[in-house]
Amino acid sequence: MTCGWCDGPITPRSRGPIPKWCSATCRHRAWEQARAAASGLSAVDVVERRVEVRVPVAPTRRDWPRLLGELANQLNDGRVYDRDLPGLARQLEPLLEAYRRRAHATGAPRLC
Repeated sequence: MTCGWCDGPITPRSRGPIPKWCSATCRHRAWEQARAAASGLSAVDVVERRVEVRVPVAPTRRDWPRLLGELANQLNDGRVYDRDLPGLARQLEPLLEAYRRRAHATGAPRLC
């Protein structure tokens, strides 16, 4: 015989009614399920929903002048925290170095 809830084995007793559940826990869970079904509620409510995740697009060469201008505006307005300046400086150094190398080779305007 198997349990009506978990399909586990049931050990029959020598006398009395034939049990439906293997343990008191399974009996209680079956009772909860029957009670929920009788009240019109479902014990498990599955909710499906679509979640849209926006993936940022990498800036193109045409986006950089506008983005760098926006960064300058945010620095001037104080919208970039002082605690963020060291990290920004670490990223600006290699950027300026790469620009200087490229400007030297192509004749683009030089930066100080």
